[in-house]
Amino acid sequence: FVGSYRSNEVSPNHALFRLKKELEASKKCSVQKLMLDGVKCEDLNTLVSDALSLFPRVTRGLSSIIHEKTEGNPFFFLEFLRSLVDRGLLQYSMGLERWEWDEDLIRLEKITNNVLFLLANKMSRMRMEVQMA
Repeated sequence: FVGSYRSNEVSPNHALFRLKKELEASKKCSVQKLMLDGVKCEDLNTLVSDALSLFPRVTRGLSSIIHEKTEGNPFFFLEFLRSLVDRGLLQYSMGLERWEWDEDLIRLEKITNNVLFLLANKMSRMRMEVQMA
């Protein structure tokens, strides 16, 4: 069994904590706690440069903005990167044969530090039939 949670979003009374206490008390299984931090900016830059097939020195500014806005949350930064493409803020240039972006425009993007907001925003741009399915 694997349970996961964000420490800043779950109270000590949450069912996951009660289950953890019960499992520990039963002594029938080992309980491990693993704390994960956000991805470091340098590592995020490696991921972005790989995804865009560009040298890390070229993507460093973009990665820094993404890291700042997502605090390195892996799921959040992937959704944010996808949303930049979806909204045309990150585009592939056929003429230049590479990805292009405007760091100033991306820096101005107002986003909440909430993956659900990003996903809801993404869904709201889908056709109504898709939203209702």
